[in-house]
Amino acid sequence: MSLLGLSLATRRIAESTQPMTFQYHKGPLLNGKITINLIWYGHFKPTQRAIISDFITSFSSSQHDSQPSVATWWNSIGKYHRLADPKKNATPLSLSLGKQVTDDTYHLGKSLTNKHLIELASKAGQQVNSINIVLTASDVAVDGFCRGRCGTHGSSKSNSQKFTYIWVGNSETQCPGQCAWPFHQPMYGPQSPPLVAPNNDVGLDGMVINLASLLAGTVTNPYGNGFYQGPKEAPLEASSACPGVYGKGAYPGYAGNLLVNPTTGGSYNANGINKRQYLLPALYDPTTSSCSTLPAQRAIISDFITSLTASQSESQPSIATWWSTIGKYYRLANTKKPTSVVLSIGKQVIDETYFLGKTLTTQQIEALASKAPQNTDAVNVVLTAADVAVEGFCINRCGTHGSKTTPQKSIYIWVGNSETQCPGECAWPFHQPMYGPQSPPLVSPNNDVGLDGMVINFASLLAGTVSNPYGNGFFQGPKNGPLEAASACPGIYGKGAYPGYAGDLLVDPTTGGSYNANGINKRKYLLPALYDPTTSSCSTLV
Repeated sequence: MSLLGLSLATRRIAESTQPMTFQYHKGPLLNGKITINLIWYGHFKPTQRAIISDFITSFSSSQHDSQPSVATWWNSIGKYHRLADPKKNATPLSLSLGKQVTDDTYHLGKSLTNKHLIELASKAGQQVNSINIVLTASDVAVDGFCRGRCGTHGSSKSNSQKFTYIWVGNSETQCPGQCAWPFHQPMYGPQSPPLVAPNNDVGLDGMVINLASLLAGTVTNPYGNGFYQGPKEAPLEASSACPGVYGKGAYPGYAGNLLVNPTTGGSYNANGINKRQYLLPALYDPTTSSCSTLPAQRAIISDFITSLTASQSESQPSIATWWSTIGKYYRLANTKKPTSVVLSIGKQVIDETYFLGKTLTTQQIEALASKAPQNTDAVNVVLTAADVAVEGFCINRCGTHGSKTTPQKSIYIWVGNSETQCPGECAWPFHQPMYGPQSPPLVSPNNDVGLDGMVINFASLLAGTVSNPYGNGFFQGPKNGPLEAASACPGIYGKGAYPGYAGDLLVDPTTGGSYNANGINKRKYLLPALYDPTTSSCSTLV
């Protein structure tokens, strides 16, 4: 029997993000259809088993699941396969849940060696196209557990059959500060309050983090000669190269900017099947030489757009109710045949390479808008990151909308993330204003000042786009500086608003975030007042 074992010690420290170089050692990667077999050793509640099995099933679930999703996270692994096989001869990787073996009699005792782990892994069969995962209960001690590792992956050869395996332990009663951070106070280093586990189980939610990291390492370095950096005996792999990083802005002692379930308070960054939520580690992106986290910020925007035409049964006041006010403009413009505007998300184009640089002109914004289909029934929205400067941004605008006539008629919107450039101007009331009456900033409902500010500006521009798409629709004032459906009501978000005061708003009791509209996936947003052409006044949701 030959054995190769690669261990994972989950560290809380978000180490240097300086570019690293992963080496491909020319060995095979796991690809094609892979079956995941689970071996449960020790006592697990049925609810605990469901957390893990739902996680595995979520890898290959529909991309129509709520974003960001477990499936989206897993798709990043495809970059390794494309680098290893540029001619695309390999079969695409897909995971499915296979056999589950349960041993709650502790037939090997409660103190296991590496040899015991391989013996348990072999209980589910020994196939090349499978990964056998051994999961040990919280009262099971494993050689090296909590001292230098939280789990391990490796390969074993028996009867000329090579198979891969993973072991992950439940650290809840043994070392949660080491193997279940950030859901428990860390054992060492910077101290910060622990986060609420998304499935209300510190041990199992910690196991998911470690299992996710080990799965990424297993498929990209199954036999010790795939992708990794550092020594072969202690390699940094697809996920272990990014310790302690779970969201944007992570640093030692801080997991990063994460999503928070408004009902449970659980922190997460990925949605799974059965309305599950999980916290997954960052993955090292070999194409950019950086740690990549799930696009939680993109989900804030995409959920907002989907919410515009969501069912009216959503919690009130809702984004759909806010958007229905726009219908009044259509009824005034076409009294014989009133229509409404139904919006849906179409194509999403991502450019993380800054191929036009980080200082853009209006012409370049239009060029970016043309990357998506240019149809008369489409609005192409360009969203620029916090480190991108755009002509006029922060000086006299937070975004813009416009139209092009060549090569065909199309309309577009641009909105910038002002978080690091001018949050006092473009993300008020979530930041201290740059001028005028001063009042304490409000807590942003999605815990992201830049993105919540973008939603406000995007909502305003979207209202202006549909009611004045070509500059000859509804507006007041000069054509080159029009006041439109939302921009005619600046700084008004709730009843009783006045300069420096956004108005009487709703406050989330869990997060403290201020909002006035509910969206899908229990999202909350702050939206600007809309000018009501039937009453000649600014109309708010609250």
